[in-house]
Amino acid sequence: MSLTSVKKAKSSLGKARQVFLYVAPFPALVFFKIWISLGRDPGSLFIVAGSMLAYCSICLALALRWDKPTYFDWAIWAYFLAISLSLVLWKEATAPILVEYAITGVYLCLFGAAFLPPILRLDPFTYHYAKKLVPQAFWSTPVFANINRVMTFVWAGIFAICGLLSLYPSSVTRALVPISMIVGLGIPFNLLFPDYYLKSIGLPTMAAMRGSGDLSAKNAAAVSDKKALPDVVACRLEPLGSTVPPKSVQRQAETTDQSQSERSTTLKVIAINSSPRADGTSKTGIMLEALVGGMREAGAEVETVHLRQKVVKNCIGCFTCWTKTPGICVHKDDMTNELFPKWLEADIAVYATPLYHYTMNATMKAFVERSLPTLEPFFIPNEGGTRHPLRHKLPQAVVISVAGFPELAVFDQLSSYVRFLFGRGLLAELYRPAAEVMKLPEFSETSRDILSATADAGRDLVQSRKISNETMERITQPIVDPDSLAKMANMFWKSCIQEGLTPKEFERKNLVPRPDSVQTFMMIMSRGFNPLNAAGSRAVIQFDFSGEIEGACSFRIENGLIEAKEGRSEKPDLTIQSPFDIWMDIVTGKSDGQQMFMEQKYKAIGDLSLLIRMKELFGNR
Repeated sequence: MSLTSVKKAKSSLGKARQVFLYVAPFPALVFFKIWISLGRDPGSLFIVAGSMLAYCSICLALALRWDKPTYFDWAIWAYFLAISLSLVLWKEATAPILVEYAITGVYLCLFGAAFLPPILRLDPFTYHYAKKLVPQAFWSTPVFANINRVMTFVWAGIFAICGLLSLYPSSVTRALVPISMIVGLGIPFNLLFPDYYLKSIGLPTMAAMRGSGDLSAKNAAAVSDKKALPDVVACRLEPLGSTVPPKSVQRQAETTDQSQSERSTTLKVIAINSSPRADGTSKTGIMLEALVGGMREAGAEVETVHLRQKVVKNCIGCFTCWTKTPGICVHKDDMTNELFPKWLEADIAVYATPLYHYTMNATMKAFVERSLPTLEPFFIPNEGGTRHPLRHKLPQAVVISVAGFPELAVFDQLSSYVRFLFGRGLLAELYRPAAEVMKLPEFSETSRDILSATADAGRDLVQSRKISNETMERITQPIVDPDSLAKMANMFWKSCIQEGLTPKEFERKNLVPRPDSVQTFMMIMSRGFNPLNAAGSRAVIQFDFSGEIEGACSFRIENGLIEAKEGRSEKPDLTIQSPFDIWMDIVTGKSDGQQMFMEQKYKAIGDLSLLIRMKELFGNR
């Protein structure tokens, strides 16, 4: 039998024990109650009571061995002990009374177990059961105490009413009505009241609290009180003085002693995307999709969460999650009810954010700040500094971010922050500079390699919890030289400003950025080149510009490829002589090229068939 099977068997055995302990004492009461109601001979009363006492003693011993006895265990055992002793000492006097009022004694026993502990400043009897169902951090709160106090006194009231009714000798008052009250009132009240109370004071429901604690709703009932304490993990921070550049930052989390079967279990990953873009233009989303694709291929169970679709309110610094409801945020939103529990259950959390002002964007920052319930308020020393202790074991972290700037150093501030934030729990950082140009056709080959490497990184993280240096170098490889990128970006932004359009609106209209120099014109023409339409063509097209911007450039087309060169060509097949502004109006669609030619706004010398094919050859934009 495998270790996993053994653990499952032990877990099932533990659950069976708990169920047995919950119900074991009550069959004795039920049997005794039925036996009395059938009018049995008082002479055999001692034998039955003694047998029930022996049975309850066994149940009590098992409870002491496996968990701890409840008030009901002790009360029922004491009830049969009292009956047995009274029959030994005063048999003639007590036997008739017991036969007549034994059922009343049963309800009196249950009433005492429910009513007396709170009066004596002991925990309510419901504590024993409630602690199996909610996170340990909630046990010491006033809310938990209030809920259980109300439930305890409601049950005490039910038992008291049942006891009073049982004084009247009738099957209706001694059986039908009491059972109806217990099944129709007591049990539904137990199920509904906690959520009603929590909602009435503006707190999350029981389901949300179970998800945010160390004990899940699935296995909470099978865990004993001694095992219900959460793991407090000492999160040690990496030294912040490291000079390792972001592209080579790779950390392998501290490993724990795990069996082979535990290592083979499915890895749970939550991928959190804070990009506000939802139309397929998000480079953050594109990189994240490649990463999680590789993770899934390696066998991980990955759920992607788009924060733009969720309601995550800002932390308001009220510290309710530290005091009134430890571990539970005061906000009732998607973070509390859905994301926080999923995040805690994950083995790895991927934080995907665009770079805003040299760090994560506000959406991701709000998510991170709402993780405050994972901390306890106390101050403890930490490698020469101070920190808060953790109340939960947190998922390991992977950070992925993109930026428009071409230098990798632009991520330094973000890298410093996440290294401080996640410490040794940080598995890897994946940063992609100059990400905006990944969508451009002329960089498609490099972009495909970057995304392929990102998928490889996802597989590596699942299989070995680290990313190879080769893969990291492919992810961060240069895609365009900084000078060319600056010219392209400035040309684009000037065009947006001139048109009075946002970048999204500009691209939606399929507009072409207006070149402001011969160099940027060469870039635009190269970007617009259509290799499929140029297949089999061989030609050199030259442009001679005049006016405010003067200069010349040529484009050599051969075998579906284009080569741009500044200056004049010796033997061009077509030469276009034009004022710079006139031709830029044609390029950007402001003017019709054929109309401008007819009006002699520019000249074309040489193979005019190339002029006719101009839109065909450069029509990618």
